[in-house]
Amino acid sequence: MKWAQAPASREQILLFRESLDDAIGADHPIRCFDVLLKELNWKAWEARYDPTRGQPAVHPRLVAGVILWGALKGIRSSRKLEEATGERLDLLWFLERRSLDHSTLAKFRVRFERELKDLTRQLSQQVVDRSCGEFMEIILDGTRMRADSDRCGARTAEALERLRADCEKKLRESLDQLAQGDLFEVPQTQEAEVLQQEMERLHRQLEKYERALEVARKRDVAKEEIFGSKATPVRVPVTDADSTLMPNKEGGFAPNYTPVLAVDSQSGAIVYGEIVEGSDESPSVAAAVQEVQENLGQKPQRLLADTGFASGPALEFLKEAQVDAYLPTGTLKQKQEPVQRAEPSEPISPERWKDLPRKGKQLDRSAFVYDAEGDQYYCPMGKALKRFRRGRYQYTGYQYVSYRCPGRVGCPLAERCVRGKAKYRTVQRDEYQELRDRVDKRMATEDGKKIYKRRAPVIEGVFGIIKHVLGVRRFLLRGIDQVRIEWNWICAAFNLKKLLQLCRTGKNPVNYCPNSVLQRLVCCSPSLQRVRAKISPLALCAA
Repeated sequence: MKWAQAPASREQILLFRESLDDAIGADHPIRCFDVLLKELNWKAWEARYDPTRGQPAVHPRLVAGVILWGALKGIRSSRKLEEATGERLDLLWFLERRSLDHSTLAKFRVRFERELKDLTRQLSQQVVDRSCGEFMEIILDGTRMRADSDRCGARTAEALERLRADCEKKLRESLDQLAQGDLFEVPQTQEAEVLQQEMERLHRQLEKYERALEVARKRDVAKEEIFGSKATPVRVPVTDADSTLMPNKEGGFAPNYTPVLAVDSQSGAIVYGEIVEGSDESPSVAAAVQEVQENLGQKPQRLLADTGFASGPALEFLKEAQVDAYLPTGTLKQKQEPVQRAEPSEPISPERWKDLPRKGKQLDRSAFVYDAEGDQYYCPMGKALKRFRRGRYQYTGYQYVSYRCPGRVGCPLAERCVRGKAKYRTVQRDEYQELRDRVDKRMATEDGKKIYKRRAPVIEGVFGIIKHVLGVRRFLLRGIDQVRIEWNWICAAFNLKKLLQLCRTGKNPVNYCPNSVLQRLVCCSPSLQRVRAKISPLALCAA
C-alpha cells in the first residue's frame, strides 16, 4: 500500500520562510475583524493607562479583540484564551505573536465597564446604520442563564446563621491552637503554615456566609411585605448570593440570572442588554427605550414584548413616550365574539353561553363588558355591576376598584359565575386596566397580529445564536456587577458577528467595494493571478 508523503520533514530547513501573514487566507474573517476594531474609538480605553509606569502595555484594542474573538469561537475561559493565543493561527496573526497570560485577560475583562458599554454602543450603531431605516422597532425579551454557583448550595437565613456560628467556632479553635503551641513566634514551621492556610479558608467562607445572610434577610423582609405571615423563608445560593433560585427550562431549580435584550427588528442588532435583579423583567421596558434613544439618537416608534413586560407602569411609560406597545397583557385570554353585543345591557342568548370565556369552571372576568361612561360593568345577562369599594393589591401595590352584581338570586348563570356559596360576583379593575384595554384593542386588529408575529423569530433567534452558536449557557463570573460586565462582552461579540456577516455580503462598514477598478484589474489580469491570492479585499479597498 502506498501512502501520501509529507512535502517536507519537520527538520527540513526552508530556504524561503513563509510569513505569518501567508498562513492566513486573504478572505479569513480575522482580517475583517481586525479592520472593524481599528475603526472603533479606543481613546477612553487608552486614557485608563499610565504610560509613565512599568513596561509598555499591549494596546486595549488587542486585548479586547482576543476576548471578543474568543467569544465568537466559543472560547471564554481566560486560561483557554491564553492557550489559544499561542496555538491558533488567527490569534497569532491578530496579536502579531504578542503573548497574553490568563491573569491579564481576567483582570482586563472586568476593568473597563463604562468603556465596554460605549464599545457596545458603537457596534450596535454600525449595525443599525446598515439597515437604512428611519422607523425603529425594538423587540424586548429575557431568558434564564445559569449562575456560577452550586445548584445544591442554597440556604435559608436560619441555616446560614448556624453555618456562620460554626465557622466562627472553628476560627476561634484555630487561634487557640496557634496560641497554645506558641506558633505565633515560629510562623515558618509547617504546622503554623497549615493552620494559617486553614484560617484564611475559614475567613473566606465566613465572608460568603455573611454576604448570603445579608441577602437572605433582605429578601425575607421583601417577601413578608407581600405575603405576610404566610411567607416561606427564601433560600439564597451561598457561592453567588446575587443569583436567584429559579426553575430551569430543562427541569428542576438552580441559581440563575435573568438577562434581558432589546433587538432592532430590521438590522438584528442588540441595542440594549441588561441583567435584571430577580425575575421581574418589566422595569427594563423604560430602561431599554431610554438607552436606545440616548445611544442611537433615535426613539423607537414600536416595542414588542411578551406578557412578562406588560406591567402597569411599563404601559404607562410607553404611552407617555408615544411608543406603540404590542404586548399581550394577559387580560384577554380567549376570543371575545360571544361577549360583544350592540347593547351591553341586553342579555346573551342561551345558545352562546357555552362559548363564554372561562377560568376553570367559572366565567372569566373578560366575559364582563366595562362601560367607561357609566363606570360600571355588565355581565353576560345584561345586569350592571356597580362600584362597590376601593382597595390596593398587596403584591403590586396597584389601586383597584371592585364592582359587584345585584346578587345570584334569580340569575340563570349564577352556578357558572358566582363562586361557591358567595352571594355576589365581584370584578376588580385596577388603575392600569384602561391602558391594557387600549393595547388589547391594538393587538386584536389584523395589523397588530401580523406585527406581533415578528417577535418570536427575531428575539428567540438571537438567544438561540448566543446559546447554541456562541455556546453561552452559563456565566463564568460571580456577583451581579461582574455578570453584567460579562453580558456586555457577549452582546458586543454578537454585534461583531453581525458586522462580519455584513462584510461577507459586501455591506461592510469599511467601504469594501467589490467592483473597484484595482480589484477588477487584479482579478482579470492573467499575469497577476498569483498576486491575487496574496491580496485581501480589505487591502484592495485601502489601496
